[in-house]
Amino acid sequence: MKTVIAVLGLLAGCSDAAWSGLPGERQSSVGPTPDASVVVSWNELAYEVAYAEDQFLTFKGQRALAMLNLAIHDALNTVSERYDRYAYHGRPAVAADPALVAAHAAHHMLRALYPNATTRLDSLLAEQAADAKAADAGAARLGTAVAEAVLEVRRGDGWDAAGSYVFSQGAGVYQTTPDWNGFVLQPGFRGARPFAVRAVTQFLPPPPPPLNSTPYARAYAEVMNYGARRSVVRTAEQSAYAVWWLEFAEGSVNRLTRRLVTERSTDAWQAARLFALLHVALYDGYVATWEAKYRYNFWRPYTAIRVADDGNARTTPDAGWESLLPAPPFPEYVSAHATGCSAAFTLLASSWPEQQRFTMTTRTAPPEMPERSFASFHAAAEECADSRVMLGWHFRFATDAGLELGQRIAREVIRTQLRRR
Repeated sequence: MKTVIAVLGLLAGCSDAAWSGLPGERQSSVGPTPDASVVVSWNELAYEVAYAEDQFLTFKGQRALAMLNLAIHDALNTVSERYDRYAYHGRPAVAADPALVAAHAAHHMLRALYPNATTRLDSLLAEQAADAKAADAGAARLGTAVAEAVLEVRRGDGWDAAGSYVFSQGAGVYQTTPDWNGFVLQPGFRGARPFAVRAVTQFLPPPPPPLNSTPYARAYAEVMNYGARRSVVRTAEQSAYAVWWLEFAEGSVNRLTRRLVTERSTDAWQAARLFALLHVALYDGYVATWEAKYRYNFWRPYTAIRVADDGNARTTPDAGWESLLPAPPFPEYVSAHATGCSAAFTLLASSWPEQQRFTMTTRTAPPEMPERSFASFHAAAEECADSRVMLGWHFRFATDAGLELGQRIAREVIRTQLRRR
């Protein structure tokens, strides 16, 4: 598994404004309210710990970020209930320091999920406890109870089920691509229990277009031309942002959100809710994507273009065709990256609808493109999806379906989860 993670890792790799809030949001003006720093600091550390372990390539990190932020959210709302809680429904403890309770909940959650990171987790907790007004045992007990409630709700949720997969032959059927030698990534994840959506099939996209259809031929020609390793039509900018977007949304968009909640003076409750909804939507989006991928079992452009065994007179094979970078080891339809970016940016657009220009960074940014600026969250999601076509990994219909899937899941998460009291 370490070898797989190492190879996959090569592939993965705003102006100030007042918070306008998610639908139904309003700010409290009663008494001092902790800022977003406790939420931001634990998200930053959680990302670093999860990335160091597996670069977010086993779905452990995606699940951990959702659970972490749900625990922080429930901890704050146990002290002062502004939003519905996810798992812990004990009586509010009004006298507790909310930031300290949240810190203990975050600490306990991450120690349970990443025991090897205990030293770093203990250090951050000690720093925050030293700054707290009332570093008492009650805050520790309450934070621990909240985290345990979230852990209990998610126990046995199937995130790590390996599953099974049998390769088969035929036009349109997924085949292994270079470097993978018959390996497919965690087919059992399609059976994982979502956090918010009722079932993984609730928003199941329709199947990809028939191989003999005009839409298929059009998408085939596009990725054949723009996604080729030696493309003569892909621009230098398109090649650069194809690599720039390799980092997953749980890294790039989490980093952006940490900056935005700080710049926009978001309080702890608002920030905790936003991060919780963000990572719940990301996780559920991936589960739904995995269901579609292994249900439809559609071939990658690498296979399709090299053989063109599709019964379509408008497609021509190129036996030597290669994508800009080697495709990852799982079926093509729908695009997980498009789904994740769409879900994440839909959440942010619901929080800050003014659509002011913003700038973001990624771990995989090439030297000539250290950052990207966008006029809107929607524009960022669109480019994220487009990058997968430029890489030669996806047909356009797979990224379009991913954009719609992510948006629908994010809207369902907003509608049903952590609502205003």
